[in-house]
Amino acid sequence: MRAVIEIDKLGYSYGEGWILNDLSLKIAEGDFVAVIGPNGAGKSTLLRLLAGLLTPMQGSITIFGEDRQHFAAWDKIGYVPQNPARQHRAFPISVKEVVALGRLSGGSMWQHYTEADKAAVEDIMQRFSLKELAHRKVGELSGGQQQRVYLARAMVRSPQLLLLDEPATGVDPDAKEELYNMLGDINRTQGVTIVMVSHDLELAAKVCKNALCLDHNICFWGDVQQALVHRHKHGYFYR
Repeated sequence: MRAVIEIDKLGYSYGEGWILNDLSLKIAEGDFVAVIGPNGAGKSTLLRLLAGLLTPMQGSITIFGEDRQHFAAWDKIGYVPQNPARQHRAFPISVKEVVALGRLSGGSMWQHYTEADKAAVEDIMQRFSLKELAHRKVGELSGGQQQRVYLARAMVRSPQLLLLDEPATGVDPDAKEELYNMLGDINRTQGVTIVMVSHDLELAAKVCKNALCLDHNICFWGDVQQALVHRHKHGYFYR
């Protein structure tokens, strides 16, 4: 199976030591990876590098067989940052408008909103059970509802790779399990490769296939069930 992501000797620093140092791994098409590790270990930085928001200082990243430096097909990638609702909390934007913004990915904000765009938004709203919330303001929704909105925004262009930075933050336990099950279904039925930062390894292990434990470099990379075993031996890596 082909590699969707290839990372070779990757390094990144914010100026005070390496937040990521000498990372090398391959993530295969159709994989579902939980990225775990202590606070400040570089998990969010890794996702920002994969999403094109940061540039590697050392090493390289290859996405869909192309060096990230020259990669242009960003519509193949859906990205949900940590706590995305903050940007819209005080802004009167509706659920449907947020989801529709996902159709602008990779294009101009002034591009024409086509009938195909409208159909895609309606379809994804239906699939994520958001039709009844279409005209609600995002800031009025519960944490679980907000996460469904931003996941729908990321999926509205039918990406092949989904990057999620702690998607269950601020979500109650029942909604968290529902969200993870939804992600597992997307991975299984649509073949979308998912890389997800998570602090809940037990729940992630129910849907993920592999786990990447970071603490500035790679502490563990492999089968998620084996990661559960390693956690008992090296628990401090999993806070």
